[in-house]
Amino acid sequence: MRARGGAKCVGGARRREYRQGAAARPGLYKSWMARFDATRVAITGAGGFIGTALAHHLNAQGADVIGIDVSPTATARLISEGIEAAVADVTDRPALDLALGGVDVVFHTAALVHEWGSMQEFVRVNVGGTATVLDAATATGVDKVVHVSSVVVYGYDDPGEQDETAQLRTYGIPYIDTKSASDRLARRRGAVVVRPGDVYGPGSIPWTRRPLELAQARQLALPGKGDGQMLPVYVDDLVEALVLAAHEGEPGRAYTVWEGADVSFGDYFDRIAEIAEAPKPRRLPRRALELAGAASERVAALRGLPPTFTARSATFIDRRGTVSNRRLCEELGWVPTVPLKEGLRRSAEWAVAAGIVGGSGRAAVPY
Repeated sequence: MRARGGAKCVGGARRREYRQGAAARPGLYKSWMARFDATRVAITGAGGFIGTALAHHLNAQGADVIGIDVSPTATARLISEGIEAAVADVTDRPALDLALGGVDVVFHTAALVHEWGSMQEFVRVNVGGTATVLDAATATGVDKVVHVSSVVVYGYDDPGEQDETAQLRTYGIPYIDTKSASDRLARRRGAVVVRPGDVYGPGSIPWTRRPLELAQARQLALPGKGDGQMLPVYVDDLVEALVLAAHEGEPGRAYTVWEGADVSFGDYFDRIAEIAEAPKPRRLPRRALELAGAASERVAALRGLPPTFTARSATFIDRRGTVSNRRLCEELGWVPTVPLKEGLRRSAEWAVAAGIVGGSGRAAVPY
Protein backbone atom coordinates (compact mmCIF):
# COMPACT_ATOMS: atom_id res chain seq x y z
CA MET A 1 0.00 0.00 0.00
CA ARG A 2 1.19 3.51 -0.75
CA ALA A 3 1.83 5.89 2.15
CA ARG A 4 0.14 9.27 2.00
CA GLY A 5 2.51 11.42 4.05
CA GLY A 6 -0.10 14.07 4.79
CA ALA A 7 -2.44 11.60 6.43
CA LYS A 8 -0.01 10.12 8.91
CA CYS A 9 -0.40 10.66 12.63
CA VAL A 10 2.40 12.83 13.98
CA GLY A 11 1.49 13.18 17.65
CA GLY A 12 3.62 10.41 19.15
CA ALA A 13 6.08 12.69 20.94
CA ARG A 14 3.37 14.37 22.94
CA ARG A 15 1.81 11.09 23.96
CA ARG A 16 5.18 9.90 25.24
CA GLU A 17 5.25 13.09 27.30
CA TYR A 18 1.94 12.04 28.87
CA ARG A 19 3.37 8.68 29.81
CA GLN A 20 6.62 10.03 31.24
CA GLY A 21 5.56 13.25 32.91
CA ALA A 22 1.84 13.15 33.62
CA ALA A 23 2.37 13.28 37.39
CA ALA A 24 3.90 16.72 37.02
CA ARG A 25 1.01 18.03 34.93
CA PRO A 26 -2.05 18.76 37.08
CA GLY A 27 -4.03 19.71 33.98
CA LEU A 28 -4.39 16.03 33.22
CA TYR A 29 -6.90 13.96 35.18
CA LYS A 30 -4.40 11.98 37.28
CA SER A 31 -2.51 10.26 34.41
CA TRP A 32 -1.82 10.26 30.70
CA MET A 33 -4.62 7.69 30.40
CA ALA A 34 -7.08 10.49 31.30
CA ARG A 35 -8.95 8.44 33.84
CA PHE A 36 -12.50 9.36 34.82
CA ASP A 37 -12.36 8.29 38.47
CA ALA A 38 -15.58 9.40 40.23
CA THR A 39 -16.70 11.42 37.21
CA ARG A 40 -20.39 11.15 36.35
CA VAL A 41 -20.60 10.46 32.62
CA ALA A 42 -23.64 10.09 30.37
CA ILE A 43 -23.52 8.42 26.96
CA THR A 44 -26.39 8.82 24.52
CA GLY A 45 -26.80 5.94 22.10
CA ALA A 46 -25.05 3.74 24.66
CA GLY A 47 -26.60 0.60 23.19
CA GLY A 48 -24.90 1.16 19.83
CA PHE A 49 -21.54 -0.08 18.61
CA ILE A 50 -19.51 2.99 19.62
CA GLY A 51 -21.59 3.83 22.68
CA THR A 52 -21.27 0.36 24.18
CA ALA A 53 -17.49 0.26 23.67
CA LEU A 54 -17.16 3.69 25.28
CA ALA A 55 -19.42 2.78 28.21
CA HIS A 56 -17.37 -0.30 29.09
CA HIS A 57 -14.08 1.57 28.71
CA LEU A 58 -15.15 4.41 31.00
CA ASN A 59 -16.70 2.04 33.50
CA ALA A 60 -13.36 0.19 33.70
CA GLN A 61 -11.60 3.53 34.31
CA GLY A 62 -13.73 4.19 37.36
CA ALA A 63 -16.28 6.57 35.88
CA ASP A 64 -19.85 6.66 37.16
CA VAL A 65 -21.53 5.86 33.82
CA ILE A 66 -25.15 6.14 32.80
CA GLY A 67 -26.01 4.85 29.36
CA ILE A 68 -28.98 6.42 27.59
CA ASP A 69 -30.69 4.63 24.72
CA VAL A 70 -34.08 4.65 23.07
CA SER A 71 -34.19 0.85 23.02
CA PRO A 72 -35.41 -0.98 26.16
CA THR A 73 -33.63 -4.10 24.89
CA ALA A 74 -30.33 -2.23 24.63
CA THR A 75 -30.64 -0.69 28.06
CA ALA A 76 -31.50 -4.07 29.59
CA ARG A 77 -28.37 -5.53 28.01
CA LEU A 78 -26.23 -2.70 29.39
CA ILE A 79 -27.66 -3.23 32.88
CA SER A 80 -26.92 -6.95 32.63
CA GLU A 81 -23.33 -6.02 31.78
CA GLY A 82 -22.96 -3.83 34.85
CA ILE A 83 -23.72 -0.42 33.28
CA GLU A 84 -26.42 1.84 34.71
CA ALA A 85 -28.85 2.67 31.91
CA ALA A 86 -31.99 4.68 31.23
CA VAL A 87 -34.49 4.51 28.37
CA ALA A 88 -34.86 7.89 26.68
CA ASP A 89 -35.29 9.32 23.21
CA VAL A 90 -32.77 12.10 22.52
CA THR A 91 -35.64 14.33 21.41
CA ASP A 92 -37.43 13.90 24.77
CA ARG A 93 -36.32 16.89 26.83
CA PRO A 94 -37.94 15.94 30.18
CA ALA A 95 -36.43 12.44 30.02
CA LEU A 96 -33.00 13.87 29.22
CA ASP A 97 -33.21 16.44 32.03
CA LEU A 98 -33.86 13.57 34.42
CA ALA A 99 -31.07 11.36 33.04
CA LEU A 100 -28.47 14.15 32.98
CA GLY A 101 -28.99 15.31 36.56
CA GLY A 102 -25.59 15.42 38.30
CA VAL A 103 -23.68 14.53 35.12
CA ASP A 104 -20.26 16.10 34.48
CA VAL A 105 -19.58 14.99 30.89
CA VAL A 106 -21.92 13.94 28.08
CA PHE A 107 -20.82 11.89 25.09
CA HIS A 108 -23.45 12.27 22.39
CA THR A 109 -23.12 9.19 20.18
CA ALA A 110 -26.82 8.66 19.40
CA ALA A 111 -27.81 9.06 15.74
CA LEU A 112 -29.56 7.38 12.86
CA VAL A 113 -26.69 5.91 10.85
CA HIS A 114 -28.28 3.80 8.11
CA GLU A 115 -28.53 4.57 4.40
CA TRP A 116 -32.32 4.49 4.13
CA GLY A 117 -35.17 6.45 5.68
CA SER A 118 -36.81 9.82 5.28
CA MET A 119 -35.00 13.14 5.60
CA GLN A 120 -37.68 14.20 8.10
CA GLU A 121 -36.85 11.40 10.51
CA PHE A 122 -33.10 11.98 10.17
CA VAL A 123 -33.57 15.68 10.89
CA ARG A 124 -35.72 14.86 13.93
CA VAL A 125 -33.16 12.53 15.49
CA ASN A 126 -29.76 13.71 14.25
CA VAL A 127 -30.33 17.46 14.31
CA GLY A 128 -33.26 17.86 16.69
CA GLY A 129 -31.81 15.26 19.04
CA THR A 130 -28.45 17.04 19.13
CA ALA A 131 -30.16 20.35 19.93
CA THR A 132 -32.20 18.72 22.70
CA VAL A 133 -29.14 17.03 24.23
CA LEU A 134 -27.26 20.35 24.21
CA ASP A 135 -30.23 22.18 25.76
CA ALA A 136 -30.57 19.56 28.50
CA ALA A 137 -26.82 19.61 29.17
CA THR A 138 -26.90 23.38 29.61
CA ALA A 139 -29.96 23.27 31.86
CA THR A 140 -28.54 20.55 34.13
CA GLY A 141 -25.08 22.10 34.49
CA VAL A 142 -23.02 19.61 32.46
CA ASP A 143 -19.38 20.72 32.22
CA LYS A 144 -18.59 19.36 28.76
CA VAL A 145 -20.31 17.74 25.78
CA VAL A 146 -18.43 15.62 23.25
CA HIS A 147 -20.41 15.26 20.05
CA VAL A 148 -19.66 12.31 17.77
CA SER A 149 -19.85 13.45 14.17
CA SER A 150 -18.38 11.62 11.15
CA VAL A 151 -15.95 12.05 8.27
CA VAL A 152 -18.96 11.92 5.95
CA VAL A 153 -19.23 15.68 6.58
CA TYR A 154 -16.21 16.15 4.27
CA GLY A 155 -18.06 14.55 1.37
CA TYR A 156 -16.73 12.01 -1.10
CA ASP A 157 -15.72 13.92 -4.25
CA ASP A 158 -12.74 16.12 -3.29
CA PRO A 159 -9.60 14.33 -4.56
CA GLY A 160 -7.22 16.18 -2.25
CA GLU A 161 -6.55 16.19 1.47
CA GLN A 162 -9.05 18.15 3.57
CA ASP A 163 -8.86 19.15 7.22
CA GLU A 164 -11.19 20.52 9.90
CA THR A 165 -11.34 23.93 8.19
CA ALA A 166 -13.06 22.46 5.11
CA GLN A 167 -16.61 23.36 4.20
CA LEU A 168 -19.05 20.67 5.31
CA ARG A 169 -20.93 19.00 2.48
CA THR A 170 -24.51 18.06 1.68
CA TYR A 171 -25.56 15.44 -0.86
CA GLY A 172 -29.32 15.12 -0.51
CA ILE A 173 -28.53 11.93 1.44
CA PRO A 174 -30.22 12.18 4.86
CA TYR A 175 -27.35 10.72 6.91
CA ILE A 176 -24.66 12.93 5.37
CA ASP A 177 -26.74 16.10 5.38
CA THR A 178 -27.92 15.75 8.98
CA LYS A 179 -24.46 14.83 10.28
CA SER A 180 -23.14 18.02 8.68
CA ALA A 181 -25.97 20.07 10.19
CA SER A 182 -25.58 18.59 13.69
CA ASP A 183 -21.79 19.04 13.51
CA ARG A 184 -22.21 22.76 12.84
CA LEU A 185 -24.81 23.07 15.58
CA ALA A 186 -22.67 21.27 18.16
CA ARG A 187 -19.62 23.45 17.47
CA ARG A 188 -21.67 26.65 17.64
CA ARG A 189 -23.04 25.54 21.00
CA GLY A 190 -19.57 24.87 22.43
CA ALA A 191 -19.36 21.07 22.21
CA VAL A 192 -16.11 19.32 21.37
CA VAL A 193 -16.71 17.56 18.06
CA VAL A 194 -15.00 14.32 17.07
CA ARG A 195 -15.26 13.18 13.45
CA PRO A 196 -14.52 9.43 13.27
CA GLY A 197 -13.48 7.74 10.08
CA ASP A 198 -14.91 4.39 9.01
CA VAL A 199 -15.20 2.71 12.43
CA TYR A 200 -14.74 -1.04 12.29
CA GLY A 201 -14.16 -3.86 14.74
CA PRO A 202 -16.07 -6.67 16.46
CA GLY A 203 -19.78 -5.87 16.31
CA SER A 204 -19.65 -3.11 13.69
CA ILE A 205 -22.64 -3.50 11.40
CA PRO A 206 -21.63 -1.39 8.36
CA TRP A 207 -17.93 -2.30 8.26
CA THR A 208 -17.75 -5.82 9.74
CA ARG A 209 -20.98 -7.82 10.08
CA ARG A 210 -22.90 -6.69 7.00
CA PRO A 211 -19.89 -6.95 4.61
CA LEU A 212 -19.17 -10.45 5.91
CA GLU A 213 -22.78 -11.49 5.33
CA LEU A 214 -22.83 -9.90 1.86
CA ALA A 215 -19.57 -11.64 0.97
CA GLN A 216 -20.98 -15.01 2.03
CA ALA A 217 -24.07 -14.36 -0.11
CA ARG A 218 -21.82 -13.39 -3.07
CA GLN A 219 -23.43 -9.94 -3.07
CA LEU A 220 -20.45 -7.81 -2.01
CA ALA A 221 -19.39 -5.48 -4.83
CA LEU A 222 -17.42 -2.27 -5.30
CA PRO A 223 -17.85 0.66 -7.68
CA GLY A 224 -15.33 1.10 -10.47
CA LYS A 225 -11.89 -0.30 -9.65
CA GLY A 226 -12.58 -0.40 -5.91
CA ASP A 227 -9.99 2.33 -5.44
CA GLY A 228 -12.07 4.61 -3.21
CA GLN A 229 -10.14 5.81 -0.16
CA MET A 230 -11.16 4.22 3.14
CA LEU A 231 -10.43 6.08 6.40
CA PRO A 232 -10.39 3.17 8.88
CA VAL A 233 -10.27 3.52 12.65
CA TYR A 234 -10.52 0.60 15.05
CA VAL A 235 -13.21 1.13 17.68
CA ASP A 236 -10.78 1.01 20.64
CA ASP A 237 -8.65 3.75 19.08
CA LEU A 238 -11.76 5.87 18.59
CA VAL A 239 -12.72 5.39 22.24
CA GLU A 240 -9.34 6.71 23.36
CA ALA A 241 -9.76 9.72 21.06
CA LEU A 242 -13.14 10.46 22.64
CA VAL A 243 -11.62 10.27 26.13
CA LEU A 244 -8.85 12.67 25.14
CA ALA A 245 -11.38 15.02 23.55
CA ALA A 246 -13.38 15.10 26.78
CA HIS A 247 -10.33 16.05 28.82
CA GLU A 248 -8.34 18.31 26.55
CA GLY A 249 -10.49 19.09 23.52
CA GLU A 250 -11.29 22.74 22.93
CA PRO A 251 -15.00 23.60 23.05
CA GLY A 252 -16.30 24.53 19.62
CA ARG A 253 -13.42 22.76 17.87
CA ALA A 254 -13.51 19.62 15.69
CA TYR A 255 -11.02 16.74 15.59
CA THR A 256 -10.81 14.06 12.89
CA VAL A 257 -9.84 10.53 13.94
CA TRP A 258 -8.70 7.72 11.68
CA GLU A 259 -5.70 5.42 11.46
CA GLY A 260 -3.74 7.29 8.79
CA ALA A 261 -2.85 4.25 6.64
CA ASP A 262 -3.47 4.35 2.90
CA VAL A 263 -6.20 1.72 2.45
CA SER A 264 -8.64 1.46 -0.42
CA PHE A 265 -12.13 0.05 0.01
CA GLY A 266 -11.02 -2.66 -2.41
CA ASP A 267 -8.14 -3.60 -0.09
CA TYR A 268 -10.47 -3.72 2.90
CA PHE A 269 -13.32 -5.68 1.36
CA ASP A 270 -10.94 -8.15 -0.28
CA ARG A 271 -9.72 -8.97 3.25
CA ILE A 272 -13.31 -9.19 4.49
CA ALA A 273 -14.02 -11.70 1.73
CA GLU A 274 -11.01 -13.76 2.81
CA ILE A 275 -12.37 -13.90 6.36
CA ALA A 276 -15.76 -14.96 4.97
CA GLU A 277 -14.02 -17.59 2.81
CA ALA A 278 -15.72 -16.07 -0.21
CA PRO A 279 -14.56 -14.84 -3.62
CA LYS A 280 -13.20 -11.32 -3.89
CA PRO A 281 -15.92 -8.69 -4.35
CA ARG A 282 -16.81 -7.85 -7.92
CA ARG A 283 -15.87 -4.47 -9.36
CA LEU A 284 -18.84 -3.00 -11.23
CA PRO A 285 -19.77 0.33 -12.78
CA ARG A 286 -21.11 2.66 -10.10
CA ARG A 287 -24.34 3.19 -12.01
CA ALA A 288 -24.96 -0.56 -12.03
CA LEU A 289 -24.57 -0.68 -8.24
CA GLU A 290 -26.93 2.26 -7.82
CA LEU A 291 -29.59 0.55 -9.96
CA ALA A 292 -29.15 -2.71 -8.03
CA GLY A 293 -29.46 -0.79 -4.77
CA ALA A 294 -32.67 0.86 -5.94
CA ALA A 295 -34.08 -2.56 -6.79
CA SER A 296 -33.06 -3.85 -3.36
CA GLU A 297 -34.94 -0.96 -1.76
CA ARG A 298 -38.13 -1.77 -3.70
CA VAL A 299 -38.00 -5.44 -2.75
CA ALA A 300 -37.35 -4.59 0.90
CA ALA A 301 -40.29 -2.17 0.93
CA LEU A 302 -42.62 -4.88 -0.34
CA ARG A 303 -41.39 -7.23 2.38
CA GLY A 304 -41.49 -4.58 5.10
CA LEU A 305 -37.80 -5.06 5.87
CA PRO A 306 -34.70 -2.84 5.76
CA PRO A 307 -32.84 -3.13 2.45
CA THR A 308 -29.59 -5.10 2.32
CA PHE A 309 -28.06 -2.23 0.35
CA THR A 310 -29.44 0.90 -1.30
CA ALA A 311 -28.96 3.21 -4.25
CA ARG A 312 -26.89 5.38 -1.90
CA SER A 313 -24.55 2.62 -0.73
CA ALA A 314 -22.00 3.17 -3.50
CA THR A 315 -21.40 6.75 -2.32
CA PHE A 316 -20.07 5.56 1.03
CA ILE A 317 -17.40 3.31 -0.55
CA ASP A 318 -16.21 5.62 -3.32
CA ARG A 319 -14.34 8.42 -1.52
CA ARG A 320 -11.92 10.20 -3.85
CA GLY A 321 -9.63 11.93 -1.35
CA THR A 322 -8.45 11.85 2.22
CA VAL A 323 -8.62 13.89 5.43
CA SER A 324 -5.83 15.00 7.74
CA ASN A 325 -5.76 13.68 11.30
CA ARG A 326 -2.95 16.03 12.37
CA ARG A 327 -5.02 18.19 14.69
CA LEU A 328 -6.00 15.30 16.96
CA CYS A 329 -2.47 13.93 16.96
CA GLU A 330 -0.64 17.20 17.55
CA GLU A 331 -3.04 18.96 19.90
CA LEU A 332 -4.35 16.05 21.97
CA GLY A 333 -1.51 13.55 21.61
CA TRP A 334 -3.59 10.78 20.09
CA VAL A 335 -1.79 7.90 18.37
CA PRO A 336 -3.57 4.84 16.90
CA THR A 337 -2.49 1.58 18.50
CA VAL A 338 -4.46 -1.00 16.47
CA PRO A 339 -3.34 -1.21 12.83
CA LEU A 340 -5.71 -2.58 10.24
CA LYS A 341 -4.11 -6.03 10.15
CA GLU A 342 -4.57 -6.48 13.89
CA GLY A 343 -8.04 -4.96 13.87
CA LEU A 344 -9.17 -7.38 11.18
CA ARG A 345 -7.62 -10.29 13.09
CA ARG A 346 -9.71 -9.36 16.14
CA SER A 347 -12.77 -8.89 13.94
CA ALA A 348 -12.24 -12.33 12.38
CA GLU A 349 -12.00 -13.97 15.80
CA TRP A 350 -15.21 -12.24 16.85
CA ALA A 351 -16.99 -13.33 13.65
CA VAL A 352 -15.98 -16.96 14.25
CA ALA A 353 -17.08 -16.85 17.89
CA ALA A 354 -20.40 -15.24 16.88
CA GLY A 355 -21.03 -17.93 14.28
CA ILE A 356 -21.05 -15.45 11.40
CA VAL A 357 -18.24 -17.24 9.56
CA GLY A 358 -16.80 -20.74 9.78
CA GLY A 359 -14.08 -21.77 12.19
CA SER A 360 -11.28 -21.28 9.66
CA GLY A 361 -12.21 -17.66 9.00
CA ARG A 362 -9.77 -16.44 11.61
CA ALA A 363 -6.90 -17.90 9.61
CA ALA A 364 -7.66 -15.62 6.67
CA VAL A 365 -5.94 -12.69 8.39
CA PRO A 366 -2.25 -13.38 9.14
CA TYR A 367 -1.18 -13.07 12.75
